[in-house]
Amino acid sequence: MSSMMPGSRDLNLPRDVHDARSAVQEVVALQPFARLMGYRLVEAADLAVTLSLPLGVHLMQPHVVHGGAMSSLADAASTFAVLTRLWPEFWATTVEQSIQFLRPVTAERGEIVAFAHVRRFGKTISFVEATVTFEGREVATARSTQMRQPRPRG
Repeated sequence: MSSMMPGSRDLNLPRDVHDARSAVQEVVALQPFARLMGYRLVEAADLAVTLSLPLGVHLMQPHVVHGGAMSSLADAASTFAVLTRLWPEFWATTVEQSIQFLRPVTAERGEIVAFAHVRRFGKTISFVEATVTFEGREVATARSTQMRQPRPRG
């Protein structure tokens, strides 16, 4: 006997690439912070997302890209990776994130790219790893815990 409600999706089943990408595009469109930062969706698949962030003088501290910009990009990619499976029925929020900065980014042009993938998708808690690169070189790595929550309404 199934415990699912009629018409609901089984969240244990992988999502196809088109639906995963649509879910992330919808979430980015709803988030003023994502638009403010200028995140660009590069790729999305079930439980995996690649986001980019264009560099500019506004992200510098003053000679390197601010760690908060890299951390924010890793966090967004990680949350969106979980949302490829959960959206629109549920939301995900970061419970904790650790980030290790491996090398500075001194460029004011180009983009940093974060690839995040879910290592374990759970009923309430999911574990995600993210890698941030610049020009193909790894500049930071992050791990986070994401919590499934009811979707915010309104």
